[in-house]
Amino acid sequence: MSSISSVVFSGLVLIDLVVPGVLTRRPQAWRRLPAPPNPNRFAASGFSLAECLCAVALMATLSLLALPSLESMAQRVRVDMTRDRWLSDLDLARSWSARHGVVSALSRRTDCPGLTDARDWRCGWQVIVPSSNEVLRDTPLSGDLSVVYSATTGELRMAASGDPMSAGASLRIKPWRPEWVSLAATICLNIAGRVHWQSGEGCS
Repeated sequence: MSSISSVVFSGLVLIDLVVPGVLTRRPQAWRRLPAPPNPNRFAASGFSLAECLCAVALMATLSLLALPSLESMAQRVRVDMTRDRWLSDLDLARSWSARHGVVSALSRRTDCPGLTDARDWRCGWQVIVPSSNEVLRDTPLSGDLSVVYSATTGELRMAASGDPMSAGASLRIKPWRPEWVSLAATICLNIAGRVHWQSGEGCS
């Protein structure tokens, strides 16, 4: 029995010499598992205070550079919207007169303070039927723009045929501030009663 044990032991020693670590190697299940990741490893990562301050300063600089352009764009939109509303109301008055055979008019509003000139239409206007004082459409304005009509009558009448009765008149729309005068638009009525608009403060 002892001889068999000696043979087995000698064989195991020989195997360990040929393949080192066979007798001392742990099974796969015995190996030490890797440690779980530390949840606080990336907790401190992010932007530093200096980086945040630089980003805020850059955004503020870009905003200051873009502000004049944004203000100019807003003024242009106001001018365009006021022009389009006046032209739309003019078309309403003309079509209504032509359809009913009755005189209509665009009449300026006078219910806001500071109006001293009959040509000042900055408060808005109404499409009315003078014979019955019926209001077909009311278009108030906030007074943010200078809106000046060339005639001092305070209204633009449409004949029963739908043609304007103030040929050669004009309506000028522009921002109040002098540096935005290039954004002005003028609606022109020629002698034949045709209506068009153009950029600038006059008709040509």
